[in-house]
Amino acid sequence: MDFTFGLHEVLGAKGTIVLHPGAGGLDPSGGMSHSFDQRYTADGYSVVTLAWASGWEDTGLTTKSIRTAACRPATALNFILNTVSSNGAKCAQGFSGGSGALGYALAAYGASSYLDKVVLEAGPVFSDIAQGCKVPKAPKLTVCTSGQFGCAPQDTFSDSPSYVGSVVAGMQVVTGQASCAGTATTTPSSAAQWKAQSIVDGTTKSSFTYPHTSLAGWVCDNGLNNSAAEGDLFYRQFNSASQIDHFQVTPIRNCKGAEGVWSGETPAGEVGLDAIVADMTDPVAGCVQHVH
Repeated sequence: MDFTFGLHEVLGAKGTIVLHPGAGGLDPSGGMSHSFDQRYTADGYSVVTLAWASGWEDTGLTTKSIRTAACRPATALNFILNTVSSNGAKCAQGFSGGSGALGYALAAYGASSYLDKVVLEAGPVFSDIAQGCKVPKAPKLTVCTSGQFGCAPQDTFSDSPSYVGSVVAGMQVVTGQASCAGTATTTPSSAAQWKAQSIVDGTTKSSFTYPHTSLAGWVCDNGLNNSAAEGDLFYRQFNSASQIDHFQVTPIRNCKGAEGVWSGETPAGEVGLDAIVADMTDPVAGCVQHVH
């Protein structure tokens, strides 16, 4: 499990925020990490950036499972926040594929037992891989449907859960199923394997009750890829305030590209970067130490 991390330590920090980059996590600068680092350290938080020597989604084993591979970032997160920088609040922020890593850490690897705040940008993108890989394509979803818990302020829109572009080839590799988003109609066997590897796997192996963890999701409303739809499949698992400490999903308009939530605007007109920073540093709903 080879990864490199850098700690930008602040003396007497309020807590530590781990920034997990997108895709396979090879580039620590992904997801505007430098800008977030500057803003968070200026507000009194230590910040950790990390990079994987090889894509975290693939264990390198013959039998592939991205859910199994997700133990890598989950273990790294635990090590960094509970061993390297263990004082104050423990928080994490993930972009795109990194949001998927954090989704697995929460649902499958018990990270809610120590995480105080989680910010997910453009995802989690692996919420229901069966829907993302299905042939013919799964129908579009309504993201932040009317009355959906946590979607305030509301901006309802449609998005497809289907993987597109270069992501398809990567999903074929990390799931071990070359038929993902291919040309042949999906078989029940492939659908079952994709579902079993998903964050929302439909079994009691996954937990969606985090009473001591605040959670915020940020998704682009332009429908250029499936990050919003896949993210919403995760956010729909929360329907009660008893499940979670603080919870909000915010659609972002005018994103830069498919996932640039920091460059767009919230429904209230606030710049995405400013809104995300304000949320992470909020004295109540942000990176604040809880009793776990």
